[in-house]
Amino acid sequence: MNALVAACLEDPEARVSACPDWDNAALLNHVIGVWLFANAQVKATNPEKPTRPEIIEGLNDLDLKAKAHIASSNLYESLALCDPTQPAWNWSPDLTCAFWLRRMAHETAIHRWDAETAIGKEAGLDPELSLDTVAEVVEVMMQFQFSGPITEFPSGSLHLHCTDADGEWLLTSSGSDLVVTNEHAKADVAARGEAANLALWLWNRGDAGVEFFGDEELLRSWASLAP
Repeated sequence: MNALVAACLEDPEARVSACPDWDNAALLNHVIGVWLFANAQVKATNPEKPTRPEIIEGLNDLDLKAKAHIASSNLYESLALCDPTQPAWNWSPDLTCAFWLRRMAHETAIHRWDAETAIGKEAGLDPELSLDTVAEVVEVMMQFQFSGPITEFPSGSLHLHCTDADGEWLLTSSGSDLVVTNEHAKADVAARGEAANLALWLWNRGDAGVEFFGDEELLRSWASLAP
C-alpha cells in the first residue's frame, strides 16, 4: 500500500498507460475508493448485500496523501483483525473475508505496478503473489465480476503455464459455465511465461515475456474476460 501511494504522489500528473484516461492522481483516487469500499464490507460482516462505506467527517477536505493514509490504514487494520471465514459481501460465491484479503492483495499490487511504471520506475511483481494473481483471475474474475456473473466464454480452450513456479491451468467452456482445472494438457491456444508476466497479460498490462501458441483472436477473446 505504502509503495503504491508513494509512487502516485511522486508524480501525480504521470499518465497511467494501462488506464489512458488516468494520471497517477486519478489512479490513487480510484484505489482510495476501492479501499474504503472493501473496508466497509469486511467490517459489516453482512453477506446479504453491499454496505456503503462510512462517512468520514472532513475526508473530502484532505489532500490525497492524507486520504490515502486514512483509507489504507483502516483497511489494513480491518484485514489484519478479521477472521478469513467471517461473512462479508462480495460478488463471488465465497461470501467471506477471505475474498477481500485476496482481492485487495492483487488489486493493490497491480495498481502499484501501474503507478511505478508511470513514473519510469522499474516495477516488478512478487513471483509467489503473481502465481495467485493468475489463479484469482481464472478462478474468480473471469467468472464473477461486480456487474454480475459472466455467462459467455470463448468456444476454444486455453492453457496457461507458469515457467518460474508450479502453476498450470486449463480453461474450457461448458455452455454458460467456465471449467478450470490445474493440469498440463493440450489446448486450442496457450500462453506461457513467468507468473508475473502472465498476471500482467491477464490484467491487460501488455504481453512482455509471454509466449503464445495458437489463434491470436481466440487468445484475445480469453484475455478480454479479465479486468
